[in-house]
Amino acid sequence: MTILIIAAHPDDEVLGMGGTIKKLSKKQSIILAVVSEGASAQYSNKNMIEKRKSACLKSGKLLGISKFYFGDFPDQQLDSIPSLKINKFLEKIISKHKPKIVFTTPNHDLNNDHSIVHNSTLVACRPLVSSVMKLFCYELPGYVKNPFEPNVFEDISKEINFKINAFKLYKSEIEKFPHPRSLDSIVNLSIQRGVQSGLKNAESFYLIFSKSL
Repeated sequence: MTILIIAAHPDDEVLGMGGTIKKLSKKQSIILAVVSEGASAQYSNKNMIEKRKSACLKSGKLLGISKFYFGDFPDQQLDSIPSLKINKFLEKIISKHKPKIVFTTPNHDLNNDHSIVHNSTLVACRPLVSSVMKLFCYELPGYVKNPFEPNVFEDISKEINFKINAFKLYKSEIEKFPHPRSLDSIVNLSIQRGVQSGLKNAESFYLIFSKSL
């Protein structure tokens, strides 16, 4: 079975569900689609776009991702792109690989790119049009408009170190504690979600829809 992970920026996939990707990749084929280049809004050095992409490929291989797609839309400017273009980028991948399960970005935080990608995923995965049987959004550490309210938890007690090592490959994105994107904060969030679900370390998700597989 093929599983598609959709990210707005390179590193969303690791921060949101790096442990779960590693776990699923042992038995499933994992595809990653990254919508924006994730660098131009933060860095004046144009080489950072390629560095972020290289980090994505390296961390993805560590986690077991088998295929990568990069939309290369401008970072933090997805609201200037016609939604049809983003929709078609995702629809083309879904049509080609026919994933049964899709994970995407949340829409509750302060990053507008996440919300735009979330909404485009809903369009691309709409029932009766796509192959998708289950659609989830993952949790991203950061500042939010509304609390993330998960209804699914995944045990990553054996995979947490893979998640941390994968994120370390994104050297430019690691912040100092207590920033949400610090290594300690990432581990602490996994502990918090683990406490909620009776596990040592967990990643949390919101199930958007599910049809019988």
